[in-house]
Amino acid sequence: MTNQKVYFMQHGLAVDKADDPERPLSEAGVEQTEKIADTLRVAGTVITSIFHSGKLRASQTADIMATAMGLDAATMIEGLAPDDEVTLLSEKIDISDALYVGHLPHLERLAAYLVTGNEGATIVKFQNSGVLCLEKTDSHYHVRWQLTPELAVYK
Repeated sequence: MTNQKVYFMQHGLAVDKADDPERPLSEAGVEQTEKIADTLRVAGTVITSIFHSGKLRASQTADIMATAMGLDAATMIEGLAPDDEVTLLSEKIDISDALYVGHLPHLERLAAYLVTGNEGATIVKFQNSGVLCLEKTDSHYHVRWQLTPELAVYK
């Protein structure tokens, strides 16, 4: 059996809600996301599908990633909102090399649930534009790597 990789990404840094209630990406958020995308592309990371929560900051982040990875578009799916139950998405993850762009606290709870079975465990701290790679062998996920904007080297 080939190991299945799945990627989770917190949306890029957004403008303050007081400045714009829709919370689009800030200029820094766009730059950080482009840097992450370029680093993953240059490193040869294979991403075949990109999904997002539907919130503007997540869809913009997903679109930047899709462009960098040479994909046509990202798709909105249920189960990636900040307070969604982790089982909404965990039961649907069946596409290898897919990237899911979402929000806190959901992403940290989802990663903990997939790795430990306990969504309350703390296994990783996400940050804006950061990507976590989990790998599934048989029925078990483990952390493969995490990339943060500070570690991204291309752009």
